[in-house]
Amino acid sequence: MKKTLLTLLFLSFGISISNAAGFRISEQSASAAARGNAFVAVANDASSVWYNPAAMVNLEGTQISAGSVMIYPLMTHEYTGGSDKSKKKLHIPPHFYVTRKYNENFAFGLGINAPFGLSTDWDKNTATTKSVATFSEIKNINLNINGAYKLNEKLSFAAGLNYSTLEAQLNKWLVFDELTIEGSGTGLGYNAALIYHNDQWTFGANYRSRIKIKIDGKISHPLPVIGTFNDVNTEITLPDMAQIGASYAHGNSWLFTAEADYTNWSTYDKITVNWDNDTRTDSDIKDWKSVWALKLGTEYKYSDTWKFRGGLLYDMNPVKDTRIDTRLPDSDRLAFSIGAGYEKNNISINAVYIFAKFMNRTVTDSYAGGATPIASLDGTYSSSAHLPGITVNYKF
Repeated sequence: MKKTLLTLLFLSFGISISNAAGFRISEQSASAAARGNAFVAVANDASSVWYNPAAMVNLEGTQISAGSVMIYPLMTHEYTGGSDKSKKKLHIPPHFYVTRKYNENFAFGLGINAPFGLSTDWDKNTATTKSVATFSEIKNINLNINGAYKLNEKLSFAAGLNYSTLEAQLNKWLVFDELTIEGSGTGLGYNAALIYHNDQWTFGANYRSRIKIKIDGKISHPLPVIGTFNDVNTEITLPDMAQIGASYAHGNSWLFTAEADYTNWSTYDKITVNWDNDTRTDSDIKDWKSVWALKLGTEYKYSDTWKFRGGLLYDMNPVKDTRIDTRLPDSDRLAFSIGAGYEKNNISINAVYIFAKFMNRTVTDSYAGGATPIASLDGTYSSSAHLPGITVNYKF
């Protein structure tokens, strides 16, 4: 009986929290984010390691980029009789990249960033939300090494390996106190990219494989009837992703970019929980769908020192109406970006600000991960996010 109760509690959590499409964080460089993340056919700084490593062969010498595009989400759940708001928190996911051009045809690079994660934190005194979720957090760090080769004067290719770590803490209110789930794991994946230059046009494509991560964790709760610690394990498959895009240089001052971005969230179809030293397993249905994001960006070169940028993106969400919950009250989002770059000698500083507005979403019949509707999830969810960012580049 105790294991059955704990299993149901574990499954009710899921492992999904963010304020973007699903729990992916697309903004991995200030210069790219300022163009609405339409960067796969540009990738003209060290962040090419992530956005399109084939472009590394076009970077001279050694180049280093470091910074963060911070995320400040705001979420509200309105329902009959009241409303709940998530606690405010500034998230600071890091990014660091270094590239080295070995010779005219070969370059390599290293990237460390956080492409998945974020958190939600609903007050423990909320009328309804706390019964589904209180605190939720995922921390993901990806280590990526790449090699790029220039096949000819117009076409370059790259391939790389990814080592991904994931830590999660998921809480909910149960009876008189909080139940906590904590776990961590690692996984491996690969990536490949192309970039093609033809006069004023550049075309780029980038693919990153899915990464399966085995998570070992514990469930804990202070009530004696539940028990103190219980060891469990599960697996989560981070989705494979693909981008394809083009850029057009108009004279020496203007650059226009467009990109289509695909995330295969169908990998997140269910969570199966295994109990250590036990043959029993239980599953929680997620049934997410694969989605696209459409991105447009522009850059104006004002002088050799200053560049100004802007962008627009529309990001579709993968969570079906019947599977939405307060850990991830996701919806389609529309985002606007502005930014600037300042370059002097070997140093450049790029800044960005993004405002993301999530479309209001009304829920009337969500099953979350189970087979019975959860009335406390009913209502209208509204969200927005502010994303200021800065990336510093140095080349030598």
